[in-house]
Amino acid sequence: MPITSPRRRMPVLAASVAGLLTAGISAQAMASETRGFAVRWFHYANVSEDADCPKGINPSVDGTFRRILRERGESPAEIEKKLENFPYSMYEANIGMRGIIDGKPANPYLNPTSTKDPNLHLGEGKKALGFNLDGKDGPKNFTDVETGEKGVDNMFYRAIGCSSQLRSAAGKLPTFPEIQWDMMRDHTPAWLIEISGIDDYQNDDDVTVNIVRATMPIVRNANGTPQADMTFIPDPTPRTDGNKVKAKITNGMVVTTTPFEFFMPGEPFAQAEYRFKEAKMRFTFLPNGELKGIVGGYQNWRTIYTSWALGGATYEINAGYDVPGLYYALKKTADAYPDPKTGENTHISSAYLFDAIPAFIEHPEAKTAQVGK
Repeated sequence: MPITSPRRRMPVLAASVAGLLTAGISAQAMASETRGFAVRWFHYANVSEDADCPKGINPSVDGTFRRILRERGESPAEIEKKLENFPYSMYEANIGMRGIIDGKPANPYLNPTSTKDPNLHLGEGKKALGFNLDGKDGPKNFTDVETGEKGVDNMFYRAIGCSSQLRSAAGKLPTFPEIQWDMMRDHTPAWLIEISGIDDYQNDDDVTVNIVRATMPIVRNANGTPQADMTFIPDPTPRTDGNKVKAKITNGMVVTTTPFEFFMPGEPFAQAEYRFKEAKMRFTFLPNGELKGIVGGYQNWRTIYTSWALGGATYEINAGYDVPGLYYALKKTADAYPDPKTGENTHISSAYLFDAIPAFIEHPEAKTAQVGK
């Protein structure tokens, strides 16, 4: 593991400042400082409540299977017979080819319109996490539960809001995204957050936020979760250069000052990429030295759907949600960037949460420049 030079390590050790704040020590930095973090969790920004779904939660996997069999014209007795061997009977029923194109069976995940729209219930709540991206406040917008901002755009949250495996209370992890992220973290390079130019941890008009991918994955501790205070080297790829943006700190919250194009390569098992137009971010330093934050913007909804389509029948059977149904839900709730020919919205407003732990970020180019002086 690379050894961080004293020159780089001292600013990053400002991670302890948040703990000192609780002891009454001034939030003002001794000099411009840098804080480094490794992302522990990244998932949908959810604040699910029972009242969000007055029409009920969408059917679980057995309910979806019943509906598929009914649509095939099977009798109640035939359906109950097949459920005796559930969930293996779903494979036997070949639900992975239940679509119909020109009278022939078709893959419903690659061809979602080859199936009927199941009209999944959409979230109808008034509170969410995210940002007012378009400067407007309408009946479909939310109020942010953290900041109180009105007009929050997060239609993705409406699309998945009543699907049980994608729901979670504020501060909790949604079940299936948690499993996805945890399974891929051992072979996927870590995500790093660096906040530099900090002169005051409560109010500072000029700091810089940079989110990059590391050259190595996280290291797990004895509890199986990411180990804090590890050293990482950023991947020099220019693909994430747009993630270096100006921000300001107001009352202890770091907020980006200008919308930008956010991009991070992902993992096909979850999402192959995370690309946001008109992105905004905010972060909060926690007393224990960790960081929580949120990024929101407009995503191409077909890119989101593709990650589910690749999971196909496995996702439906094991994760318990209707994949073609989510295609229709995303299409209905997409709210930005209409196609000039069809008028159909190509992007959907969304928000994702960061949960990050202190880390040392070693910049080889900076170290080389120092040696050459």
